[in-house]
Amino acid sequence: MTAPTKTRRAKKSAPYLAQLDPRELVAHPTNLRTKLGDLTELRASIAASGVLQALTVVPEDGGMRIVAGHRRAAAAAEAIEAGEWPDGTPTTVPCLVRPDMEGLAPSQVVAMLIENDQRADLTESERANGYAQLELFGLDVAEIARRTGRTQVHVKSALKLKTLGDVATEAADSGKLTLEDVAALEEFEDDPKAMERILKGVESGWGVRHRVQEEKRKREDKSATETLTEELTAAGVRVFKKPKDWPWNCQMAKVEDLVDADDQPLDVEALKTVEGFGAVIEGSYGNMRAVIVCEDPEAHGYKRTKWTQYKSPAAKVAEELKKREAEERRQKLADAGEVRRRFLVEKWGSAKAAKALLVDAMRAAVVMPGFFDRCEEEMVAALAGGDPRDGQTAGIDRLNRLLVARFVAAHEVNTATVAAGRYSNREHLVLPWLDRLVAEGYELSEAEQGWHAELVEEEAERQRAMEEEDAEAALEYDDAEGYVDDAEGVRPIEDVHLPEGDVEPAAEPDADAEPEEAEPEAEVDPCPEADLDAAEPDAKGDE
Repeated sequence: MTAPTKTRRAKKSAPYLAQLDPRELVAHPTNLRTKLGDLTELRASIAASGVLQALTVVPEDGGMRIVAGHRRAAAAAEAIEAGEWPDGTPTTVPCLVRPDMEGLAPSQVVAMLIENDQRADLTESERANGYAQLELFGLDVAEIARRTGRTQVHVKSALKLKTLGDVATEAADSGKLTLEDVAALEEFEDDPKAMERILKGVESGWGVRHRVQEEKRKREDKSATETLTEELTAAGVRVFKKPKDWPWNCQMAKVEDLVDADDQPLDVEALKTVEGFGAVIEGSYGNMRAVIVCEDPEAHGYKRTKWTQYKSPAAKVAEELKKREAEERRQKLADAGEVRRRFLVEKWGSAKAAKALLVDAMRAAVVMPGFFDRCEEEMVAALAGGDPRDGQTAGIDRLNRLLVARFVAAHEVNTATVAAGRYSNREHLVLPWLDRLVAEGYELSEAEQGWHAELVEEEAERQRAMEEEDAEAALEYDDAEGYVDDAEGVRPIEDVHLPEGDVEPAAEPDADAEPEEAEPEAEVDPCPEADLDAAEPDAKGDE
């Protein structure tokens, strides 16, 4: 065995370099990296060239404990044991010995965090475990952030990850959940089922954000329902569970939609506490309301004033189911719309990013100026980074960015309008817009994926209809309208093309005519294709 060789040493507590046998080094008991991974390539490299970067070790319990370099030490030890170490070369590796860290467990953990993050990143759970160890040593979030060079928000999110359970930890380690998303999941840590619904099957942070938005809406609806239930119960009103086929295909009916035998409306306030009457809570997105209902209107001799399927439910169950699914899809598309708007601002909400859409925005402004009329000013402001009304005094760069912001906002309004099931004369723009977002990195929600498939099918059907219409119209032309018959059927008459520029052919010159005075040549635009990006920045500093 080769004895350790010290190469430089100063004070007793000062760090110094030493050559140590890697087989005698002791792994740190709280090593953050739980898996060393495949050491084959590293072992071959060390056997050929040695360890080029010193390990960091601390004198502990009569030996040397590794703080940084566990993989290098393990690979070197394997190479020695396998007989791969070069002949005549000491079986040692360079080590930076840190007596100043002896007995200072927090400093050792901080060193491991920093050293590993400068190499292959730790997993989120490994990093969280390191922060948790530092907490146990009495360091608060601010001190951990200071020592590791991270932000306090980052440290808080990493520590919070440890409380969210195995499903969240696995998603974070696989890269499907960022620490930014961890903060959004914090409000669901008391609801494991909601957490599982959010994280199940997602492929990226955008998928998590879609699910979070849906769960937030459900939680808001549940909270509003509980509040209304308490208020109604305190007032002596019985609260019914909303029937499965409410309100158009069930026995129960709203009192406001009933009349008595004399066709007189009923007194809702007088009946709400009477036996056989009560309330049902309906609505969504926090807009919950209580409606007073009668359990069995026909038994009381009341007549319904609103259309109902109650008398023939079997024949119309399928239609009602379709309506409910459509409403649920609209709600999910509305949830997705909130996430999609954030994507648009992140993607094109800077002056540099907006340039990528400038030509398309200009073309839309020329070809269909009315498209910009319905864009939301709030979204324009978010995309343009300021008041959209400052175009009166803006320079060229600012105007370009405002134009792109209105272009994107107009597309989003058009997309949201069609998603909500409302009419838009530019519905055909939705499919290519969604395709563009996907190409730019946006992940469609489950509801958007289904909607996108329908749009693709509708577009294909529209194209087929247009082709059939064109074919039928072509067959209706007679000989005088552009077609002649030949032996093989109908063939089109070829059009006569004018010279380029649609100019009339020049007349033959008259030999006896006096020459006309030449017209002065038109001035040539010195900058036919000016570089808009080279314009002077405006006073507001758009860049």
